[in-house]
Amino acid sequence: MENIISAKLRLSFVAFAALLLGCSAHAATLYWDTNGSTSGAGNPADGIWDTNTTANWSTDASGLAATTVYTDGSDVVFSAGSDAATATVTASGTPVFHSLTFEEGNVTINATLNDDTTTSSITVKNGANASIAGGGFNGAFDIQGNGIFFADAITGGGGMSKEGTGTATFGRLDATLTVNGGTLIYTGLNAAKLKGATVNADAVLRLEGNTFDGTKRNVTVNAGGRLELAAGVDQTISYFQGTGTVAGEGATLRVGGDNKPTTFAGTITGDLDLWAVGTGTFTDNASMEFVISSNGVNNAILGDGTGTIILGGSFNFNLTGADLAVGNSWTLVDVANLNETFGASFSVTGFTESSAGVWTNAEGNLVFSESTGVLSVIPINVMTIMFQTSR
Repeated sequence: MENIISAKLRLSFVAFAALLLGCSAHAATLYWDTNGSTSGAGNPADGIWDTNTTANWSTDASGLAATTVYTDGSDVVFSAGSDAATATVTASGTPVFHSLTFEEGNVTINATLNDDTTTSSITVKNGANASIAGGGFNGAFDIQGNGIFFADAITGGGGMSKEGTGTATFGRLDATLTVNGGTLIYTGLNAAKLKGATVNADAVLRLEGNTFDGTKRNVTVNAGGRLELAAGVDQTISYFQGTGTVAGEGATLRVGGDNKPTTFAGTITGDLDLWAVGTGTFTDNASMEFVISSNGVNNAILGDGTGTIILGGSFNFNLTGADLAVGNSWTLVDVANLNETFGASFSVTGFTESSAGVWTNAEGNLVFSESTGVLSVIPINVMTIMFQTSR
């Protein structure tokens, strides 16, 4: 009986060990190689990527070994050697990878790829340029140096990150995204599905083209991070927060929509219309730039009739292109369609509060009124200038 029990225990241990190996192991590293056992990968290194059929892969980093077929779950490197300046790769079926690395050259993969894990990695080395059709995977995109990466549609739906100082562009990215470095450009041109984002120091999230559904979505721009909205972008974000920078280029940002409170205390710069929407309270403790142009032409803080905003930061007027003719004015805060409050910490850069809720510049020809939300050009009053300079 003891021998039988001992044998069963040994069999159980062997089975358990095999299970562990099966869970942790994946196929070997394979290097793209279209020229057989000749050194390098060929140039151009065009070819077919399929599974267990076409021998376009090498187990040797220099490409000197005889080529072999692809095995799903491999760590994939483009390419063997360093001679492949260009490579156009066409897939047959849907290859499955464990990790994907682009070492050099311009590589275009006309394929939809899947990964073999819940989180994969895609690395583009400095100087490389990589483009893929997309795939159903989650992962970390490490775009190093001046590397460039493009994906038409990534549909994993989970947590993903952008690492490295290079630039990655996505036509669609179904992800809860963290941008830790470099620039990530989101165009939304292949259906806009971004689920939320955090932008950390030394990182940029740039929105271009079609916007994503920001209802019940969270975007946080932390200190040193930057959110850019290209010309024409009209983006709603329910929960918008952080202490970083938001830059507009003739764009619109609508904060709220889910009727919950949210606070932003960073810097808002450029030509950006800022809307407070829904019944939630938007606390704006930011330093906000207003680009003043010809009479009545400017970006502004606007409302949908129900929006509530607390203004506790500062207003900064960019007067570079302003027409400062007496009588001209600009509506900066849409008080008719907002439930607005100017907090105790509110200020106007370069202006003094000459009376309650009225701010005047040192020259005495510009006045901003909290009650009307209007910046006006008035005749210079010599007595006002004397009063301002004596304070």
